[in-house]
Amino acid sequence: MSQEAVTARLEAVAARLEAVASKLGRGGGGGGDDDDDEVPAYIAEYEAVVNGQVKSLGAAFDKLGVPEVSQAMLSAFQVSLDVIRRAPKSKKPTNDEYKQIAYDPIDKLARAAVKKAFGRKGYSDPKVNDLAKKMEQLVRIPLWVMHSAPALTPMQHVKDFCQGDVETAINAGIRNNSNEAQKADFQALLKAFKAVVAALDSFMKNAGFKTGIVWNPKGGSITQAAAAATTGGGGAGKEEQKEAPKTAAATKKPAAGGDGGGMAAVFGSLSKGLDITKGMKKVTKDMKTKNRKDRSGKVATAPKKTNKKRNKSGAADVAFRGGRWFVENFDEDTGADKKDGNGVVQVEKANLKSNVFLTMCDNTFVQIQPKVKAVTIDNCMKCTVYVTEVVSTIEIVNCKSVKVIVMPGGKVPSFAVDKCESPLIILSRSAFEANPDIYSSNVTAMNVEIPGATDDDNNRECPVPEQFITKIDPATGNATTTATEH
Repeated sequence: MSQEAVTARLEAVAARLEAVASKLGRGGGGGGDDDDDEVPAYIAEYEAVVNGQVKSLGAAFDKLGVPEVSQAMLSAFQVSLDVIRRAPKSKKPTNDEYKQIAYDPIDKLARAAVKKAFGRKGYSDPKVNDLAKKMEQLVRIPLWVMHSAPALTPMQHVKDFCQGDVETAINAGIRNNSNEAQKADFQALLKAFKAVVAALDSFMKNAGFKTGIVWNPKGGSITQAAAAATTGGGGAGKEEQKEAPKTAAATKKPAAGGDGGGMAAVFGSLSKGLDITKGMKKVTKDMKTKNRKDRSGKVATAPKKTNKKRNKSGAADVAFRGGRWFVENFDEDTGADKKDGNGVVQVEKANLKSNVFLTMCDNTFVQIQPKVKAVTIDNCMKCTVYVTEVVSTIEIVNCKSVKVIVMPGGKVPSFAVDKCESPLIILSRSAFEANPDIYSSNVTAMNVEIPGATDDDNNRECPVPEQFITKIDPATGNATTTATEH
């Protein structure tokens, strides 16, 4: 793990600890109304990234003499921070809402930054001009808040659409610069930029945002939701920090022991003498521990949970054998050389005449980009498989918590699911309109997710029945089986 990634993780942990400590200081954790207003820890974590790595990157740009880009980048990240603060109380935004709260303001900042950079004197140097052009993609990095799987994950936006342009420009500045001092500034800039990418990657993993921001299905419109104020990390604005002491003082209640509180309450209670116990409840015999049948003298300890990995017969590999492409033995810690920058196993060489066979894969993302003949998923656990188009069928056998996602524009004629626990099939609009056949047997907790009535509506889950009732007609002897309705 790189030093930048370690630093990002440490800062995220520190932000979480500060949030917890602040909550305990407010008397949190006891339930009640405070639970509804509890601020998720990931908001403080993202503030730590913005106030840490992102500001350090801005300082590196200032030192290089590109303050316009630095200011635009910081403003763009503040826009994304505002979206993160509103997420806990908002349902997933519509395309128009995304455009209003994120795309339009960030796009305006990106274009204005480059325009100002070109307009200033001293940018006749082609190396600096090239850097300024590429920096428009840097300002667009915070647009990750708009993206979600299966179309595009947040880190795919950061790494595939932004990181390459920015690093290419900075590396050009390092290679082509004869000024040693400025060359060192470019190297520091590259290091600061990589730290931001590592921090974003770590944040998305810790927050559970690898496939997109988690929204509140019961929330309101994001344009009307109030931004959550954090309690840790120092990300709150100056006005929030000024108001915090006033709010704490206004809500502080006197101690329950007496009107004066503190030592005055203690001496007031002592002066009551034996009358101090008059208001206490009496303990009856059935309330004593020795007489309670639901209690025993033995202290039971919960068994330790161990995350045991399955024994696999071979190494993680993507190989072509006997007319099939085999994807086998992958998990989150193995086969890194076979995965792309986002940790996804890519099956790119399959074609219309070949089958794809996934087996013994755990906690793995697999993307089958080309159109293939058939897909079989056997004995896999907690895997997500992205497919574009399949000619015949997708089979899911002996699997647990496997998710199959048909990408937009793709379609699959039929699915066959057998002996599986918690399988999930997600159909894009094109796949849903193709009306596929879905066969299932011996499955539990299976769901099929279909698109809403319009693109702005949320997807809807359709549960697959597990219980059936059979009726036999005494007159004809014919049996009729239907799904049980509760």
